[in-house]
Amino acid sequence: RTARFLSSRLPALTPSVLDEQQRKVYQGILDDRAATGKKGGFPIQNDDGSLVGPWNAMVLSPEIGALAERMGSVCRHKNACPANVFEIGILVVGERWLSQFEWFAHERLALSAGVSPEGVAQIKTRTPPAEIQGLTPLELKGYTFATELHDTKRVSDATYRALHEEIGDCGIADLVFTMGFYHQISMVLNVFNVPLPPGVEHPFDEPPSRP
Repeated sequence: RTARFLSSRLPALTPSVLDEQQRKVYQGILDDRAATGKKGGFPIQNDDGSLVGPWNAMVLSPEIGALAERMGSVCRHKNACPANVFEIGILVVGERWLSQFEWFAHERLALSAGVSPEGVAQIKTRTPPAEIQGLTPLELKGYTFATELHDTKRVSDATYRALHEEIGDCGIADLVFTMGFYHQISMVLNVFNVPLPPGVEHPFDEPPSRP
């Protein structure tokens, strides 16, 4: 797969060019997200010290970026929704946006959380919930919820009840907050053409360019 854009639209913000506020956000991301990158099998820094993925943009706009990073940290570390379920929700978001880096990172994190390779592969092709294979009963309820929400912009009572019986009010709230957060991240990644690590194949074909 090839990408239409080969490099980011943003400058790589290396430590030497950061102001005090940017440096604080930069260091906070390093302190919090290094373990996440390690878990997903990718570094969060480039060789020049700039940050990969959406984190470079967060440093560029440090006031909003610090809040976004804080929400991302809470979604990951203090989530009442089980990790395998919220990672499925994130994958649904990434597929809808055809977000290259989002899928690259969260495919690995979903697998680490216990989602099967078969299930991940079928989420990527938007397999309908009634046909998908390889998910646990709980994961299927989460996938049905996330898919229905994205397809219809609503969730039926039956779909809501099925997931609510498993994870409760707070679990559903955290799943919805988490998916909403990753819509924001996918927009950042797509708008700024955030590149994948060198040598990594793009998970999705890029849509046709527009005039």
